[in-house]
Amino acid sequence: AALIHSYSGEPIRTLSMSLSSVLVGIVLSFIYMWPFALVFIALLPFMGFGAHMEMQMYMGEDEGAGEAKPGEDGAGALVVETLLSIRTVASLTIEKMRSQEYAQALLAEDPKSIMTNMKKGFATGIGFLFQLWGMGLMFWWGGFVMSRWPDSFTYRGFLISMFSALFSLSGLSVAFMGATDRAKAKIAADRIFRLIDRESPINALSKEGKKGV
Repeated sequence: AALIHSYSGEPIRTLSMSLSSVLVGIVLSFIYMWPFALVFIALLPFMGFGAHMEMQMYMGEDEGAGEAKPGEDGAGALVVETLLSIRTVASLTIEKMRSQEYAQALLAEDPKSIMTNMKKGFATGIGFLFQLWGMGLMFWWGGFVMSRWPDSFTYRGFLISMFSALFSLSGLSVAFMGATDRAKAKIAADRIFRLIDRESPINALSKEGKKGV
């Protein structure tokens, strides 16, 4: 129910946070140094992707709702069972066997873990590449604008323009990080409707069954 409630109001919250953050930052950036603001708008998709990947790395990532729940043969269940029965495991000297079973359970849960981690690492690296090269380009462009038109733009205006744009970008990434997963909300709604629509095995209003004579 909490997932459905958050997902129903999530688009409005995310849209309002994103628009207010980006619009305020870009407006301030245009006021203090409009050539820098134009370059920032061109870099906004790349910088947004980099900020999103950075927030995922620091704040964690939800793996999604489509994963199978760990059962009796899951890796977590094997760890709990082994730790609870550690004396039995030690007395029977089956530590290596339990370790092999744990490795097989991990492999069964995620058979393509190496490829998955490589993709995540590549995406995170590309995000940082966009951010660092984008920051370098913005510093270079700001210095070029100040040297070309020293009477129109100042160093103070460049700093205000750049940091207002960057803080708006961080607000955008935080807004998207707090968004509810659509797949999780859909599964939660399906569970609620299944509970509502299911027929109970005990129906006090039914006229079927044995009756007292």
